[in-house]
Amino acid sequence: MKLKPVMRTDEHHQQKHESILRMIREKQIDVVFLGDSLTRRWEDNSHLWDEYFSQFNPANFGVGGDCIENVLWRIENGEIDGISPKLFSVLIGTNNLCRNTENEIVEGIMEVVRTIRLKCPESKVVVFGLLPREKDETGRECNDRIDRINRELAMRAGSGGYVYEYFGDPLMTERGSVDKDLMPDGLHLNESGYRVVGPIVRAIVERHFFPRAE
Repeated sequence: MKLKPVMRTDEHHQQKHESILRMIREKQIDVVFLGDSLTRRWEDNSHLWDEYFSQFNPANFGVGGDCIENVLWRIENGEIDGISPKLFSVLIGTNNLCRNTENEIVEGIMEVVRTIRLKCPESKVVVFGLLPREKDETGRECNDRIDRINRELAMRAGSGGYVYEYFGDPLMTERGSVDKDLMPDGLHLNESGYRVVGPIVRAIVERHFFPRAE
């Protein structure tokens, strides 16, 4: 099954979509962070967002609860029209784990990349591997599937028009489980989690934002 764009009709999604449409009209945007609640929740830690990313003229296009098909709908319906950021940061797919196959998730992310490349051909795209999590909504363990998805995303990066990056390792304990001090519910990061990954993500963004001459 190919993932197709799906519009959400809940109030949260509609408000966020309208907010993003206003944002692209009103501010200079050089880095777009595109994703679900893992991206959206930087807004709950705005002091860290400003500390790590303010120099890049960033825009947070994260919407809580979004699946890949909802992100596809958003970027096909105005959210990246008329802008040309230097960089797109894409972190999406964890909400699809309970409903889609690994291949469907990979292909859906690839479609997100293709849409970005079509609308913003001058922009670089960084796809982040799915972050570790404890279980999906059905109670199934996730990390073996996440590892396979991430390996496939990494393998396709060269031909897929994007760069693959990952920042999930510091969110795991030495025993190989999700660190509950950083992800208390096994999925979402708390302030300590964002403080741990923030410098890593900033370094990745900086490396691609200011590429060194070969």
